[in-house]
Amino acid sequence: MTIYERTTPMSDLTHEEAVVRARGLAPAIRERAATAEAQRRQPEATIQAIVDAGLVRLLMPRRWGGYELPLDALVNSAIEIARADASAGWCYAFLVAHPWVLAHFSDEAQRDVWTHRPDALIATSFAPAGHFTSVEGGYRLSGNWPWSSGVDHCAWNMLAGLPESMDGPPRIFLLPSSDYEILDTWFVAGLSASGSKNVEVKEAFVPEHRTVLLPDLVRGQAPGAVLNTGPLYNLPLLATFPVFLAAPLLGATLGAYETWRDTSRNRYTRMSHELVAAFSHQQIRLAEIAAEIAAAQSLLHETLDIIRTGGPLTPDRYNRVRLYYVACARFCIQAIERLYTNSGGSANYETNSLQRYWRDVHAMAAHIGLNFDAAGEAFGRAELGLPSNPHDPFAL
Repeated sequence: MTIYERTTPMSDLTHEEAVVRARGLAPAIRERAATAEAQRRQPEATIQAIVDAGLVRLLMPRRWGGYELPLDALVNSAIEIARADASAGWCYAFLVAHPWVLAHFSDEAQRDVWTHRPDALIATSFAPAGHFTSVEGGYRLSGNWPWSSGVDHCAWNMLAGLPESMDGPPRIFLLPSSDYEILDTWFVAGLSASGSKNVEVKEAFVPEHRTVLLPDLVRGQAPGAVLNTGPLYNLPLLATFPVFLAAPLLGATLGAYETWRDTSRNRYTRMSHELVAAFSHQQIRLAEIAAEIAAAQSLLHETLDIIRTGGPLTPDRYNRVRLYYVACARFCIQAIERLYTNSGGSANYETNSLQRYWRDVHAMAAHIGLNFDAAGEAFGRAELGLPSNPHDPFAL
């Protein structure tokens, strides 16, 4: 594993500057996209560039040397990265979001990670694929976790586990990379360059201070919310984390749209050698796609507005937020389908980035956090005066 340390001096950073820096990284990331897909992980040069730009610290507490910027900074910078390469945007969103998650842990856990390496990268797998038992001073944890995006580059991981007895709530455990093995399992059709491999833990000891109850974390009641008192750290994971999924999804859809639009301007039919852009149906398809993307953008930013207002996360606010971000994903899927089906046979070539965007957007939208039916049912039941589905794992 490469140890990533910043090689450029620190300077203050605003939301707008973060977006500009991310946009500046995009051309090189776009050039590496095919290579990254072949390697099934992000190139070290991409990760180092993100660290050097200071972007890993966007949501990190100021008391640890971070910028403590609003969620919008992550969302809008992730959109810029994903425009160039969906997998890079996906990894970026997680790597930048995870310091925000760590800020909810105990002060001692934060010290373990940030005292000597403030740019340490952290992976996660919140699927509770492990089991733990209580021992003196902490817990023994074992399991095999899938979907740990960007894990090859990370010095730490946050993994969810259930009690061995199945009696009690799940916990999130913070482990150094020396406590787990990365398994080369990521052979997939979409998001191949995200390197979302499995990690395996065998009887690792996790001290008490490096764990939080998952219910406390998802509701914004974990210990770190007392230590880091800025409004950013009072936001519950339950409503916030899916925004980190939707941002690269939207960015990749924008990248696909821009690629398709620019290609169409100089594309001619094979038989009659007519300009494809001159066909009215192509113009109408473009308008439909642009409208769907605009709707997705509006929904994502409306979601941020609701979250940003703070205050208690009432069931009404939560169900609305949940509906908006999954609807954002649905509009992106509709747009990418129109793009691909109106691109002709040339879109199937590996040299055409549209096929990669199409596969990657579908892979992102398959995440359980962006499932429309579950969120739609929750919203519909609430609107119709019915209780929430007791089997809905994301119900408030």
